[in-house]
This record gives sequence, structure tokens and C-alpha cells, in this order.
Amino acid sequence: MHRTFFVFAIFITLLSGCVASKEIFLADGTRGHNINCSGAGKNYSNCLEKAGEICGTRGYHILDQAGNIVSFSGALRELNASPRTASVGYISQSGSVINRNLLVKCKE
Repeated sequence: MHRTFFVFAIFITLLSGCVASKEIFLADGTRGHNINCSGAGKNYSNCLEKAGEICGTRGYHILDQAGNIVSFSGALRELNASPRTASVGYISQSGSVINRNLLVKCKE
């Protein structure tokens, strides 16, 4: 019962997700921002909006854009990897987890 609730809570979190950013230092020593807009309810426009909030009227350069789709069952396997359980019934769930990241540098 608790495991089912936990999996459902993780699924809802992944589905709704929030746009998060992390300030990083780039190879040349300048500051950049890694923006994560993962989840089925998000898209790259959410990342671009966050970049606009961070950099404001200065604008920004997009340095890198990465994204992939991971099967939901694969994501659950990684999340719940445990040598104690030989078989887990909910691994057969369908769907996918979508990961998206945008690396930006604010213009001077």
C-alpha cells in the first residue's frame, strides 16, 4: 500500500515538475545557468521563460540544449533498484519520463 502511494506521488511530481535553475561557472570562468524544465507538463518554452526571468532585459545566449525520453518503467527500475526484490509488479507501467535541460549565459 505504501509503495503504491510512493510510486503515485513520484509519478505526479515528475508529471507536474517545476522549472528549476542552478547557477554554474562555465569553462571561461563566467556565470551560466542550468535550467531544468523536465516533466510531461513542461516544454522548452518553460525553460526559455525562466531564462528570461533570470537574465531580464539583457537577454541570453543558449549554450546547450539537452533532452531525452526515458520509459516510465525504466525510471521506476532505477528509482527502486534493490537487491531484495526479485520482481516488482508495477514495473510494467507504460508511459515515459521526459528530461529537458537548457544551459544559458546572460548577455553582458
